[in-house]
Amino acid sequence: MKLRRRGMLLLLVLSLVLGLGMAATTSNQTAYAKARYTMKTFPKSIRGTWYSYQYHKMYRIKITAKKMTGTDFTSRLHSRKVTAYPKSGAKMKHPSWVTARMMTVDHEHWVNVMGWYQTAGDGESYRQVNHKIGGQRHRILQTASGAGFWTDSHGYQSKHLAKKYANHYFKGERINN
Repeated sequence: MKLRRRGMLLLLVLSLVLGLGMAATTSNQTAYAKARYTMKTFPKSIRGTWYSYQYHKMYRIKITAKKMTGTDFTSRLHSRKVTAYPKSGAKMKHPSWVTARMMTVDHEHWVNVMGWYQTAGDGESYRQVNHKIGGQRHRILQTASGAGFWTDSHGYQSKHLAKKYANHYFKGERINN
């Protein structure tokens, strides 16, 4: 009788351990599966029309779900496996295609955009931040590049703010001197 109880208890404990182990494995696999492909759409937080003023010239960038259009470029977002790259020396059939991935640096969430044929380098990174300017909170598109995610510029939702704060940096931003 004691052996049967011990056996049942052992079977119960073993099934619980295996069940919890399977649940943990499944959730890890799901999290891994989500990161196996690049983004299919740009996040809503960075979408919109943004203006920046640099070198005495106004620049506009419009970000939609699948496209970035700037003053002198158009980039179309396409998804692929994170580990898949075009063959070396491949003919550039899609020069306007880009990929994007979420990256976290110092607890900051960035959208990192790289060219379709780009196999090395850092790409361009974007994130939406909120800053208080003149007593009001404004949505601002912060752009950065380089291995240190150094701030290059800011995109504002109005041309007036873009020109007024053209060379302004906010507290806590990394600046490449």
